[in-house]
Amino acid sequence: MAKEVIWTPQPKQRRALRCPAFELFFGGAAGGGKSDFLLNDFLEGARKYGRFWYGILFRQTTSELEQLLNRSHELFEPMGGRFKGSAVGESHNTWHFQNGATLKLRYLESENHVRRYQGHEYTWVGMDELGNYPTPFCWDYMISRARSTHGVPCYIRGTANPGGVGHGWIKQRFMDGHEPNKIFYAESVDFKGKVHRTSRCFIPSTLDDNKYLLDTDYEARLMNMPSHLARALRYGDWTVMEGQVFDAFVPAKHVIGPMVLRPGEWYKFAAMDWGFSKPFAIYWFAVNSAGRVVVYREYYGCREGEYNVGLKKGAREVAAESMAMSMAEGVYDMVADPAVWNKDDDRQSIAEEFEKAGWKMHKANNDRINGLVSVYDYLNITLDTESGKVPLLTIVNSCRNLIRTLPLLTPDKNHPEDVDTKLEDHAYDALRYGLMSDFVHHPVKSLRRQSGSWQREEKAESFDPFNFM
Repeated sequence: MAKEVIWTPQPKQRRALRCPAFELFFGGAAGGGKSDFLLNDFLEGARKYGRFWYGILFRQTTSELEQLLNRSHELFEPMGGRFKGSAVGESHNTWHFQNGATLKLRYLESENHVRRYQGHEYTWVGMDELGNYPTPFCWDYMISRARSTHGVPCYIRGTANPGGVGHGWIKQRFMDGHEPNKIFYAESVDFKGKVHRTSRCFIPSTLDDNKYLLDTDYEARLMNMPSHLARALRYGDWTVMEGQVFDAFVPAKHVIGPMVLRPGEWYKFAAMDWGFSKPFAIYWFAVNSAGRVVVYREYYGCREGEYNVGLKKGAREVAAESMAMSMAEGVYDMVADPAVWNKDDDRQSIAEEFEKAGWKMHKANNDRINGLVSVYDYLNITLDTESGKVPLLTIVNSCRNLIRTLPLLTPDKNHPEDVDTKLEDHAYDALRYGLMSDFVHHPVKSLRRQSGSWQREEKAESFDPFNFM
């Protein structure tokens, strides 16, 4: 008699099953067959390596894990798998296969719970709905558990839809600067100077890749959702996400190529959000007499290839490096978080270190609520110029971290009038400081000061972004 076919991979699932990358992120839209892929990806290794193949598969909550358990019974029982476990979430929820392979199914409610697996060893790790975790901590921690004393190759696999608190780090790790469906390598250097390379890959899968769901009314239900959710969940669009604060930011509109900023026409200054263990962010601004703002240079202190991790450079070094970038064009004014003037001991403050390097430091307006409104308004307002309408705020394309992080910011759950400060908000903070500064709100005064014609007793000319015509 012919054997019953339990499951047949669809094209994108088959491609993912064959992918040899150590880190693989699969999916990116609703209905792409992500959970089925994870369960069958484990089975592929179980068939090859038998008793030397031991895996673990995570969901965030017990109710979510129950969905995986139900599907695993449908796929694994016909394969001879035996399940041990009497309640969802208990430690003995494990599949045992006749050749000795095992798969644990566990819930991982918070990032700290991953420490329960210290000392464990797995050849395969899966994390379904990876976007539920705000940082890559769980992912990185489980990478350290992926090992084999029998020489078996190890893998870690994740899935998620756009949106969620982990949207930013997933996009940065697997998508920014990388082509989908192609393996790339992340490099790191240890304290001995040895270079280590890790293979990664992103294989997108959308509803179009799932012929079973595409023939139902599931697509219609997705398209009846709000437009940003429809784009994210139906088409796997990682440039939009649920709850974006700055949904008015459109790269095609607000991001420009390098432009000539002639002295006398543009006043230039810098703004900084300081960071040590977290990234620091310094941006250079140019503002003209009409109040148009161009952010044209970036110095962002984030460790390469890591999410929201600072360079741990001292203030003296950062001050000297940023001044070297600025001195040639005669830009010396810097707006910064008032906290950099704080002193804990007899050492100089961060602001004093920058002043020693040649910067003229100005305390920023740190009103977070009005600052958010200011950024939002600058993104929405346009100016009439000889060449047509232009946004009041534009960003030169070399400021890649500002462009990357601004659309990923979501509201704070407890203070929805502010962004969630647990996210990578450093570039946004520097932008907020710049746009709230007197250099932007009094552009004519700033230009006169630059030319030397401004006198202190002269009344400040105010710029109102709501009444600039």
